[in-house]
Amino acid sequence: GTADQEDEYYLVPDNSGASGCFSDTDTDNMIGDVSMVVDIHSDPFVELMLENRIVKLETDLEACEIEYQKRIQNLQMELQQQSFARVKERSEYQNRMEELQAQRLVLKEAESDVTAKGDDDNLLATATTTTTTTRSSTTQQQQQVFETQMAALQKENEASRNLLRVTKGDLDGHIQGLEALNMALQREADELRAAAAANGGDARVQELEAQVASLQQENDVLQHAAAAVPNETKPQAEPEHTVTPDKPGAEIVDKLSMDQIVRYSRQLLLQDGFGMEGQKKLLSSSVLVVGAGGIGSTVLLYLAAAGIGHISVVDFDDVDMSNLHRQVIHTEANVGINKAVSACQAVQALNPTIRCTPIQEVLTFDNAYDIVASHDCVVDASDNPRTRYLINDACVLAKKSLVSGSAMGTEGQLTVYNHTDDGPCYRCLYPKPNATEGCKSCSDNGVLGPVPGLIGILQSLEVIKLLTGVGTTMHDRLLMYDALRCTFVNIKKPPKSKKCPVCSDEASIHSMEDSKAVSSLARGPTGVVEGGKRVSLSVPPPIAADLDISCADYETIRRQQRQQNGGGESHILLDVRAKQQFDMCSLEGAINIPLADLKDQLDRLEELSGGTKPIYCLCRRGIFSVEATHVISDAMELRAHTRIHSVKNISGGLAAWSKEVDTSFPQY
Repeated sequence: GTADQEDEYYLVPDNSGASGCFSDTDTDNMIGDVSMVVDIHSDPFVELMLENRIVKLETDLEACEIEYQKRIQNLQMELQQQSFARVKERSEYQNRMEELQAQRLVLKEAESDVTAKGDDDNLLATATTTTTTTRSSTTQQQQQVFETQMAALQKENEASRNLLRVTKGDLDGHIQGLEALNMALQREADELRAAAAANGGDARVQELEAQVASLQQENDVLQHAAAAVPNETKPQAEPEHTVTPDKPGAEIVDKLSMDQIVRYSRQLLLQDGFGMEGQKKLLSSSVLVVGAGGIGSTVLLYLAAAGIGHISVVDFDDVDMSNLHRQVIHTEANVGINKAVSACQAVQALNPTIRCTPIQEVLTFDNAYDIVASHDCVVDASDNPRTRYLINDACVLAKKSLVSGSAMGTEGQLTVYNHTDDGPCYRCLYPKPNATEGCKSCSDNGVLGPVPGLIGILQSLEVIKLLTGVGTTMHDRLLMYDALRCTFVNIKKPPKSKKCPVCSDEASIHSMEDSKAVSSLARGPTGVVEGGKRVSLSVPPPIAADLDISCADYETIRRQQRQQNGGGESHILLDVRAKQQFDMCSLEGAINIPLADLKDQLDRLEELSGGTKPIYCLCRRGIFSVEATHVISDAMELRAHTRIHSVKNISGGLAAWSKEVDTSFPQY
């Protein structure tokens, strides 16, 4: 396809109840990879001349920066060495003074000895004269040495100050020289433009001029660095900032410090409009990230590294060993710690100059609006449709932009909601929540680790573009990623729905209470943490008491049958999990028939039961096994399979088995 063909493909609102997910066949029907080839004709001689000038200018800039760093380092080393030398000289001076005092004591003792011996007055006078002369001579010599040392130290101090002035002066000279070289190169480009345009090379000249502008921006960064060099004893100014009253904890940064210029220098050198102003906007912004899992991990790390001033992380869950293959912000040492807390620790370790606030609670319809309204931008990195609906509604009501991402298996999605007046929201595309469709969790369907990581990185880029105004956001498009094919497909989204219940003129949702009333059918989080333990929110379907058995009771039956039958069992243990899960771990003696295939395998079950062996159904959490028990029980009531002896559901599944019976059985 061509770039123009993109407008022919649209994303149609889904009224069937699917909540933002896609199937394996969706991407097969999308437009393929899009590429564009642009031919640029230019005079090779002109290109070579300009490229040589660019290379020389880049080399001079690099040499200037290296020379500046070397001079600063050398100056610091020399000042440190001089300080050490002064300390040493002072120590030597103290030692010499102590020696002088010792000599004086010796002379006093000699004088006392002469007096004690009773020598005549002439001998005493002679000794006294000699003592006085010696003492005076010694004192004068020590004083001269001290004055010489002080004069030398003053000269060294003056030399150090001159060296600092020379270093700063040389840097200013280099910058002025580079500016002159830039001006000369621009004049040369103007002179060559006419000749290059005749050969179709004007596009190339513009490209090279853009590179010249980029190098000029490097000069600006160096000037900021030069301005930050302290002049003799003048203290370095702290970055100026003020607190924004309507955003608690957020700060507006008016000027970058020396440390910030160094930390974010590679972003400051960008020629696409980012620069100093873009960095100030990031440092003055506050972002809310909902979810510190696979997607949230990379979102948080890259936003922190980019310099977002304040990041809040919402996650009620604790770090589990099964998270670590994709949730790279956490470590094995943090297993059992709340994810929001663990994520903030990693963020602060990466960039201690920003603020990160953990919110260790479930995002609900009661607290979502207040949390969302206190931030500039919101990132949805959640894993269930109910949370997506409440985040969307809170963002629409609070007038906040929403960057949404999802990942499942080997595929991912990315888009931006509620950014422009005509941009659709999440409910525009998925108006009807459905409890059984869409967005199942990674714990059920699996996920390839790098997939959510990549989606998170793309989300962080959208946040940076939203906050700085640089580039084009995904507000009117939906990106679909297929990891196995390594393809990205852009789908044009429809405009805002005129009948959307939350963002249209006919909206019926005006508060989070209204949102709660229409979102109750959507599937929510799979569990919460209470009292330090994770409590599942997945409720098994109802089942009659005579069709249910606990894990402990089943283990008793299993053990008794093995004792009576010499290690054998006289029942059928039916595991109805998917084959991938069964291959991971299973109980000894179990047979695997996935729930989706059960109705087609009833004849096989009847043959295995043979009218004598009861069937015990088992799954991961005791949900699918209830459905399997009902399927078999209904078949028995219809007398379609009369040789099936009986059927029971093992309550709680393997999750309960690992807690109640065998703690060594793996949980996943």
